[in-house]
Amino acid sequence: MGSTVTRRRSARSVATALVAVATMGLLLAAGAASATASSPVLEFATPGNAFPVAFTTESGEVKAELAGFESVVTCTTSQGEGEITGPHSTMSEYTFTGCAAKGSSLNASCKSEGAATGEILSEQVEAEPVFIDQARDEVGMLLDPHGGVYMEFECGGESVVAEGPFLAPGSPIDKETMSFTLALSESHGVQTPNEYESADGQKHLALPTGIRGTHQPASTGVEATFTVHTSAPVEVKAVTSAEIEAKQREEAEKARQGEIKTL
Repeated sequence: MGSTVTRRRSARSVATALVAVATMGLLLAAGAASATASSPVLEFATPGNAFPVAFTTESGEVKAELAGFESVVTCTTSQGEGEITGPHSTMSEYTFTGCAAKGSSLNASCKSEGAATGEILSEQVEAEPVFIDQARDEVGMLLDPHGGVYMEFECGGESVVAEGPFLAPGSPIDKETMSFTLALSESHGVQTPNEYESADGQKHLALPTGIRGTHQPASTGVEATFTVHTSAPVEVKAVTSAEIEAKQREEAEKARQGEIKTL
């Protein structure tokens, strides 16, 4: 009886392993087909270091303009801190100081709830590296990629709500560094550039908007230059479909070896 049960358990283990191997093979084939059809994607690399990698940011003057309004919000400086949490994402928060709205319709200092006068605080902002124009090798960071509110404040008692997503061109592509620059620009309340390329090679819009008081949402543009300092060397790499396929094969093989060892 004991030997019969052992044989049955062994047979089930072998069958399970064969199913697992076959499943991994199907996943690998599907992944390879997907990678072949896709354009190269960007990802963070941290040679010799593991994620997360901490970073800080600093900037000079920051200007924000809401389309259709004469008043412009300016801040004298900003500081931020966050982490590169993985190959495709960062999380960070920012503090803007010396902030005020200036224009014929509104002249007043600005502040977030609970902050000091002239101080605006951001929510936690997610970002990911993207191609802005792959043909020209132009890359940047897509901030607030999933949309939603990333900043709220008031100027002279009037509320302002800012929503993403938006683009910050510049990043260390194919180069290890611990310091690089992101430059945001706008024109008459419209962020420029406002298009990026996804992994499938398609163009997508990144249009930040703002809501002032009881007015309807309008496009908004931010102008600033941020310097980013990382705690370890980082690099943004363009990963090709062949590299994605090789990585998938390696992961599939590791999974297969793990299944075999458990038999």
